[in-house]
Amino acid sequence: MKTILITGTTNGIGRVTAMNLARQGHEIVMANRNRQKSERLAKEIIQQTGNTNLSLLDLDLSSLSSVRRCASEFKAAHNKLDILLNNAGMNAPEEVITEDGYESHFAVNNLAQFLLTVELLPALETASPSHVIFVTSMMHKFGKLDFDSFKGWKKYNANASYAQSKLAMQMNAMELAERLRERNIAVNTLHPGAVSTGILDGYSPLQQFLLRLFFTTPEKGARTSMHVLALEGSDLPTGTYFSGSKPAKPGKQVANQVLREKIWNLSCEYCGLTPTL
Repeated sequence: MKTILITGTTNGIGRVTAMNLARQGHEIVMANRNRQKSERLAKEIIQQTGNTNLSLLDLDLSSLSSVRRCASEFKAAHNKLDILLNNAGMNAPEEVITEDGYESHFAVNNLAQFLLTVELLPALETASPSHVIFVTSMMHKFGKLDFDSFKGWKKYNANASYAQSKLAMQMNAMELAERLRERNIAVNTLHPGAVSTGILDGYSPLQQFLLRLFFTTPEKGARTSMHVLALEGSDLPTGTYFSGSKPAKPGKQVANQVLREKIWNLSCEYCGLTPTL
């Protein structure tokens, strides 16, 4: 039995993944923004799987203080963390600036998940060999880093902002993989496919209807997550991007060490972390 923390389990692939892992008998820690939805899901999981080894954490990824509090609460209740699945994400049609002063895509999809991972390193080290997984998107391949946009765009474009945030996530994940290799903590990323989830909720009903015609189900979308979660021992790589349950080549920019180091240092600065972990 492994202790697995999953963010964003109240809908979509996170919900399916949590249910599947509970059926396998693991200890599941679900970190979500909406406590009522978390509690309802926990009841469903217990009813359907019989696994009562569940716990809930409150987590608002748009708030760095909430991220720190969530990590502290986890460490106070658990000695180790075998797997961290950074599953939650967001896509906002309109620009939003978080309480910390950052553009919401960049804050939620990059900064918060990066900070959560770093804050949980002591628990991951205790469990080593352990595993960190970031659910990213193939959209990172179309991302371009505009360093002047992280606190607000001059002209907002939702797709560009989303792609940029996923590129920053992918870069930081690969940098983490290199830095944590000697600590026996694997770090990998995955693209689950275009999945019909709550990430579309910000769009108009007509836009949602049209988009969902071309999107796959959460059950199918969760297959890549389940594949990567099952990897262990000699089968577990680090610094690998998965798509369709297979290793894939990430965007060319991810290999740009100058850009990668720049986004790493800036992410550390914004999160109040030292660049040398």
